[in-house]
Amino acid sequence: MRVAELTTYTSRLNGGVFYALTTLLPEVARAMPEAQLRVFGYEDPHTEEDRQAWAPLALEAFAPWPPRHFGFSPRFYPSLEGFRADLVHAHGLWTYLSAAALRLHRRRGTPVVISPHGMLDAWALGFSRSRKLIAARLFQDSLLNSAAVLHALTLAEARSIRDYGLDNPIVVIPNGVNLPRVQVSQAPWPASASGRDRVLLFLSRIHPKKGLDLLLEAWPEFSRPGGAGGRWRLVIAGWDEIGHEPELKEVVAARGINDSVEFVGPLFGPRKDAALSAADAFILPSRSEGLPMAVLEAWAHAKPVLMTGACNLPEGVSAGAAIEMEPTSLSVAAGLDRLAGMGDSALAAMGMAGRRLAADRFSWGRIAADMSRVYRSVGARISPPPDLLYGGSAAPDR
Repeated sequence: MRVAELTTYTSRLNGGVFYALTTLLPEVARAMPEAQLRVFGYEDPHTEEDRQAWAPLALEAFAPWPPRHFGFSPRFYPSLEGFRADLVHAHGLWTYLSAAALRLHRRRGTPVVISPHGMLDAWALGFSRSRKLIAARLFQDSLLNSAAVLHALTLAEARSIRDYGLDNPIVVIPNGVNLPRVQVSQAPWPASASGRDRVLLFLSRIHPKKGLDLLLEAWPEFSRPGGAGGRWRLVIAGWDEIGHEPELKEVVAARGINDSVEFVGPLFGPRKDAALSAADAFILPSRSEGLPMAVLEAWAHAKPVLMTGACNLPEGVSAGAAIEMEPTSLSVAAGLDRLAGMGDSALAAMGMAGRRLAADRFSWGRIAADMSRVYRSVGARISPPPDLLYGGSAAPDR
């Protein structure tokens, strides 16, 4: 069985999707020794540096023509067709990879699995709406309606898929995470000059949907000397996707919070692990997500988490591993105040609750086994496993 895995950026520039796929797909390959998985995507500035992360899968990456975000390359489709895939799994929407998958499906009848990765969420649909409407009419809606199976990371994402008007079978399989040793590492940022001894870490790509503007609106009152958060500093780590970071830095300067807010740029590999280890808590005030790898990684490092309901991880709140906020500045402010009111023992207990949750519910071995079952069912042209089906008799509560 040949499986073509389609993705956009083929390096760390794809954020959490890159880390999810480079962990999941090798696990799937091990779970399906009869299958050959190959990755097709776009070449980017870090592709060669990160190529080894895809091993043992072969990676074919093509330099896209402008505009780069669409990802057209004249070599992409011929290479995909030449692979003679029995199944195509498209990760993400709205780019040329969807057009290529649709063309292959029409020419050869190759079945397609699609993982939207949160891109059918209402907020995500509204961002760059005109571009998405054009893509929907030209190819995306046709591919979505033709998919053998749609893969949702959460029940909330499955509902978003249905709300878009799709009636294909949906399987619900979350992302996973590896469990590192719990330890305190040297922070990849300088010590605070203002005497603030606790770090609240944001670690994700810097994009309007991540809600950093809401956090920065709530931060001045929270962090003022003598205030509830006078001991806390905010460290913002991540790469700037669409020029949003300069806007945020202007906000920081205008609100006079430079002494408690620091931008440290993108952190990868050991430096990312060191940041998660050294932080005291983690925050993701997102307006829209599929299932954020950053939250799972924070839990794996035993960190208490502040997150919005848009992160689609209600089990974190139920398990006592997270403080939930709404994507408004007032709600973020309330979440920060709750965090500041917690003592060391309460913070540690919340962090360990997150680590237990990561171990119990989000192991990559279990997730790869479930995805392998989906691949085999699609390849055999039969219905997906009932226990994974959204709306099925035993749909997973995730």
